[in-house]
Amino acid sequence: MNLTLLIVCILVLLLLLGVFLFIHFYNQFQLAIIRISEAENNIDIYLQKKLEFLTRLVPLLKENLKEDVQDFEKILLLKSKKMNSFELNKELEKSMHTFLELMDLNASLGKVESILSLQVELEENEDDLEASKKYYNDHVTSYNKLVRSFPSNFVGLIFKYRRKDFYSDEKEEMFQILKDE
Repeated sequence: MNLTLLIVCILVLLLLLGVFLFIHFYNQFQLAIIRISEAENNIDIYLQKKLEFLTRLVPLLKENLKEDVQDFEKILLLKSKKMNSFELNKELEKSMHTFLELMDLNASLGKVESILSLQVELEENEDDLEASKKYYNDHVTSYNKLVRSFPSNFVGLIFKYRRKDFYSDEKEEMFQILKDE
């Protein structure tokens, strides 16, 4: 009788421990998802601002450059395309690189006040965007660890949580290194 009571008590304690672990890991997933969602919203805002700044630069560059700026004019088409944040980010990075090349190659652009003020705004936005990407990547790292590690991966399997992508290859490489350890 004492042995069965002891076994029942141990089973109940193990069940309670399992329930508490489940709740703990579920809450960790939820917290990571909330923070990732918050970062995604911020990134979307900064990407739209960046797109707007670059769009405002097109007529200024046309006006102040004698050469053709067709490569940079592709930025105007981005507003009409349906893209996710990762794709938009890549396209805007290319456009930003093109703009910076134009600024380096044409010293006269550095003297145009409207272009300089937009460049300053772009750089400030770029700093905010990079901070948001870092915040996103940090929380995606935590989330992906939960998805892949024991025992939290059981909660992930139950709720069908899948690994999320990073905004930079550097963070992806770091995650792979940590995963392999």
